[in-house]
Amino acid sequence: MKLHYRSIELLVAACVVVISLASLFVALYQGRVMQRTMEASVMPLIQIGHGNFDAEDDAWQIKIEVTNTGLGPAQVHYLAMRWQGELITDTSDFMAACCVPDSVPEAERLDYMYSLFREGEMALIFDDVQMRFLAPQETVDFISFDQPDAETRPRGHAVWRAVDRARHDISYEVCYCSVFDQCWMSTFPRQSREPVRQCVPPSPEAG
Repeated sequence: MKLHYRSIELLVAACVVVISLASLFVALYQGRVMQRTMEASVMPLIQIGHGNFDAEDDAWQIKIEVTNTGLGPAQVHYLAMRWQGELITDTSDFMAACCVPDSVPEAERLDYMYSLFREGEMALIFDDVQMRFLAPQETVDFISFDQPDAETRPRGHAVWRAVDRARHDISYEVCYCSVFDQCWMSTFPRQSREPVRQCVPPSPEAG
């Protein structure tokens, strides 16, 4: 009889251990599911768009917009632009390379750009997004470039038209994180998005 009771006690103890382990597994699984649900409920999604006409102001304007179309806030760590595979580190350098009339000698192209800004033939407006939090559905005009008048500012108008053509050849890379420190790197116009451990800005040396 003692052996019989001993077997029952061992069986009961084993059942208790199994039930405890099952309960622990269920609790851990539910916790993980809840964590993923919370992460999904505040997941950001950064989109980049550009155009050449502002319907609201009924005016020609080149604009690059950064929008958080996701459900939660996004901290943008960096936004990089490339033209012909080269990292754009200075807009004046980029515009001197892409958009100054061919009649201007190469050595004078950058000075030509500076003169256009200095003499008021054109102006760019920047709104930095680096290390900035974007609320859900918030849009930032990263760059705005009003079209100069063709008669009063012909040089600026010509450069504007050249930039309007060149913007289609610009690619974008943006890295951002959620409030849970989940990070992604997105590229446009490829519309790709990959999770990353952290956001490391590209270096000019890397091209």
